[in-house]
Amino acid sequence: MITGILFPSDEEQPIKRVEVDAENVEHIQSIVGGSYEAFNFDSPPASIFANDEAMLWSLPHNLRATVLLWQHAKGLRGQAYISGDAILMGMPDGRGITKSVPQQLITLLLESETYGVEFLHHPDGPWSRKAVTFSGWLEAYNYAIIHEETFATVRSARVIGV
Repeated sequence: MITGILFPSDEEQPIKRVEVDAENVEHIQSIVGGSYEAFNFDSPPASIFANDEAMLWSLPHNLRATVLLWQHAKGLRGQAYISGDAILMGMPDGRGITKSVPQQLITLLLESETYGVEFLHHPDGPWSRKAVTFSGWLEAYNYAIIHEETFATVRSARVIGV
């Protein structure tokens, strides 16, 4: 069993840590409601598993999983939308075995209480932080995405726990 983070599409339901049998296809299918695909992050090494027939079944949009994906897999921003329940797990190892979600994402998404956003303006750094603090990670991620898309001087943004 590995550790994942479940993102229910129902925003009234909290995200939560779950134990997943990553080698059991049926177990993952039971979580996401059918056959699935993995969306890989650029960094940290993680993947979101979501129902690959969500559009056919008109599953509800999963805003939280989509925003997380757009920030961590920038090439998919505005291109991929996640619908239905989704689960965040680690990337597969060299043998193709999916690993647990990275601890830094568990800490950020499940254990932090306040969040900040840091910006990179030059390729070689440094990161700078605006004085704005957020009480929820979703708002911080949205702020980061909007700034990356709006301001030409922002090369990258990241959400941190503060």
